[in-house]
Amino acid sequence: MSNSLNPGPIGVIDVETTGLFPHRHDRVVEVAVVVVRDDGHIEREFSSLVNPGRDIGPSSIHGLTSEDILQAPEFPEIAGLLLDVLRGTVAIAGHNVRFDRQFIDSEFALMGYQLPDCATICTMQMAGGGKLTDCCRDFGLALEGEFHQALTDARAAARLLTCLLSDEIRTVQKLRQLAPIQWPTVPASGKQPVTRDQAHRRQTELPTFIQRLLARRRDHALPDATDGAVIAYGAILDRALEDRRVDDSEADALMETATRWGLSADQIEHAHTSYLNQLIIAAVADGVVTDAERHDLKLVARLLGQVNRDWAKILSEAVAMMPVTHHDPIPVPKIEANLLGKHVCFTGELRCQHAGQTISRELAEELATKAGLVVVDSVTKKCDLLVLADPHSQSGKAKKARQYGIRIMHEPVFWKAIGVRL
Repeated sequence: MSNSLNPGPIGVIDVETTGLFPHRHDRVVEVAVVVVRDDGHIEREFSSLVNPGRDIGPSSIHGLTSEDILQAPEFPEIAGLLLDVLRGTVAIAGHNVRFDRQFIDSEFALMGYQLPDCATICTMQMAGGGKLTDCCRDFGLALEGEFHQALTDARAAARLLTCLLSDEIRTVQKLRQLAPIQWPTVPASGKQPVTRDQAHRRQTELPTFIQRLLARRRDHALPDATDGAVIAYGAILDRALEDRRVDDSEADALMETATRWGLSADQIEHAHTSYLNQLIIAAVADGVVTDAERHDLKLVARLLGQVNRDWAKILSEAVAMMPVTHHDPIPVPKIEANLLGKHVCFTGELRCQHAGQTISRELAEELATKAGLVVVDSVTKKCDLLVLADPHSQSGKAKKARQYGIRIMHEPVFWKAIGVRL
């Protein structure tokens, strides 16, 4: 037992997850640990996004998308680093610590490890209940960052814990008697944690396929590609962007098309700008640009290497110009519903709105059925189309669709294809 006048450090943990129940296969998508002394001194921290290998869950709560965690390590790859940060702690704490602990236990159990029993402290229970935000406000603790981000929540819970312990003499005395927890040893994987900021910075980088396309030499001695070639390139681009991601085979097809038809880097840049402009025109056609449409436009802009555009100005100007007729060498092909196939499946939490309400799964099925499609619950080789709200979804349905070569379409694209106004 410890003979120190001060208790050993406490590991304050927080996780963001795909859902509420680890026994129902929900997983951790972000984990953070703040090791703090009872006097409030923070000794060390750890934070990382985690690739769960499945659907990301309620993005509206944790604010993450599948693209955020696409390059993040899987839990086993950062488990050793996590335990290294926890070494020397005598207890773990959290706001509703039972929730966080059950997910941590579940992740290690999947790896074949059983974590030791140890002292736990629940700041929610000590504070008499309530959300972390409310408890912090009650104690006059200022918000540092956005809640429902693991590190922000862990830091807030650590500060709240310090305030609570100042009036909990008995708890502090018990902590003084505790020896360090004997955490297991997990071999290092060599993978490094990935924070939200790092993930967001990666998303501002020019996509690899755009770098390849624009690396084509600007040889003005080459004859200009015909309008037909440019329009054909736009049609292939449109099909490649239906799911709002460009895989290696699609990138190769675009590169081959640009090379075979003699499109220069300047023409490709113009083609991409024109394509995005057509989407903007379609979005503002009804005079209102919804959040889903705005998000979709930004997705396409990043894929086309046009991330630095002033969206507020662009959209306001586009609205002001309606209903002026626009002409462009690369019209965005309209997808006829009867060309989508017969059987459609949905995956993920839908985000678009119709008639002032978020499209639920039930409404989605109703709208698709009215368009003459048959909605199916699972992805099989007989499924013709998968509609997803998150282009980088790693749900089982998305994985199967990619494996079977089934057509995948981003949710806003699908609704416009079948004539549903957003």
